[in-house]
Amino acid sequence: MIGLGLGFSVSALSFLAGNVISINGYALSGWYGVWTVTLALGAAGFCFGLIWALVFKALGEAARR
Repeated sequence: MIGLGLGFSVSALSFLAGNVISINGYALSGWYGVWTVTLALGAAGFCFGLIWALVFKALGEAARR
């Protein structure tokens, strides 16, 4: 949820300031760029959380033995 909120707020402010969002040399203009960055950061945040959940699960399993 933090990734979605952060992605939307940062890219919306960039769009409202008149900037064009550039990802790997591709210009994403308008609300399409805002939602692209929002979904990208949301997916990255989900993957980050999933990795840490697996790490803590493995640590919990190791502590039981």
